[in-house]
Amino acid sequence: MQRIALYDLDRTVTRAPTFTPFLVHMAASGSPLRLLGVPMWVLAMLGYKAKLYGRKPLKQFGLRLLVGREVRNARLQPRIGAFVARQLARNIQPGALAQIAADRARGAGLVLVTAAPEIYAEAMAQALGFDACIATRHCRDAQGNLLALIDGANNFGGEKIARVEAWLCAQGLTRADCHIIAYTDHASDAPILNLADAGVLIGRYAKPQRGWTQADWSVPERSGGA
Repeated sequence: MQRIALYDLDRTVTRAPTFTPFLVHMAASGSPLRLLGVPMWVLAMLGYKAKLYGRKPLKQFGLRLLVGREVRNARLQPRIGAFVARQLARNIQPGALAQIAADRARGAGLVLVTAAPEIYAEAMAQALGFDACIATRHCRDAQGNLLALIDGANNFGGEKIARVEAWLCAQGLTRADCHIIAYTDHASDAPILNLADAGVLIGRYAKPQRGWTQADWSVPERSGGA
């Protein structure tokens, strides 16, 4: 039986969300004039909260507004690397590091499953020692550069199930071959938590349900899991 540990990123492995800080960092470290677009991004997020549009168009708008049409190429890579380094230094929950180490010691395959864009999620996963990263994908231009256009659906909710199942198939595994544990901070990830043999809701004030357990990763000694 293959052990698989699925980890959400924002507010699970990290203390705070990463997408808006990424947009602001890219604007500030590239063309500071793009920072003039930050109020428009705030308004766009309010529009999303009002359910005027979904996550995919919101993300695409933010990327085009504050990063540009090409969101990852050789020119942008150093700035993305600086953002990732800052997140690793300041925004990782100590309990997450402890649990990653524990799952690795048990021989589990470590997979970061996140709605964050592959632009930076893949680099964060690699730095944290994950074996794979399943993130929101982006279209590419003829030169292979990632664009602000999202390829397929935003990797959220039920989309995570489809992507995980596709990844398992690519590894030559079926669901029956695996014992899966999933960690996430929010019940909106119920599809992943319910897919798992053990679902762990992360957060001091998390309210487990449906047989899930709870862990507080804000300090190392409170890390948990199955």
